Amino acid sequence: MFDKEYSFRGHHAIKVKEMVRQIGGHLPIFERNYDVYLISPLIGFLYNRQSDIDTITPGKTDIFPEILIRNARELKFNYQIIMLLDESYENDFNNRITKAFKNFNTDAAADDEKHYNKYVLGGVEVIYEKIIEKSINMEDCLDKYYAFMEDFDERFNGNIDPIEFEDLFKLDV
Repeated sequence: MFDKEYSFRGHHAIKVKEMVRQIGGHLPIFERNYDVYLISPLIGFLYNRQSDIDTITPGKTDIFPEILIRNARELKFNYQIIMLLDESYENDFNNRITKAFKNFNTDAAADDEKHYNKYVLGGVEVIYEKIIEKSINMEDCLDKYYAFMEDFDERFNGNIDPIEFEDLFKLDV
C-alpha cells in the first residue's frame, strides 16, 4: 500500500480536480491531489463518511507512485490510526492492533485497504461539500473553509478542558 499510483475516479476525481484548481486567479484550497489524499481519510473517519469508487461517471486524476512512496510514513500513520480507532469496523481491540500493524501491506489487509479507501472517498465528499460546493468565488471558499474549521473545532475540540490538556504535557523537572 502507498507504493503504487493512486487514482481518484468518477465524481471523486472531478471533486479533487476542483479542490486543486485556481479559483478566480487565487491559490487553490489544496496544492496537489496528494494533499487531498493525505487529509481526506481522516475527515472521512471523523465525519463517519464512506463512499464507494464511482465507476460510472467519467473522470480520473492520479497521484504518482513517487509521491506516495516519498510520503508513505505519513500515509501509513493515517491508515494505522484509522485501523486502531474504527470500532465499528472491528470491535476487538487486539484485532484492530493486528490490522494496523501486523497485517499492514500483506494479502490479509486487502479488505482493510478497501475499507480505508472508502474513508478516503468519503472525506473527499465531506471536504467538497463543506468548502467547494456552491462556492462562486475564492471569498466564498474561504468563508466556507473558515466555517468548516469552526465546525471541526466544535465537534472534536469542544469538550477539551484547556487546563486539563495543558496538565497532560507538564513535566516534573
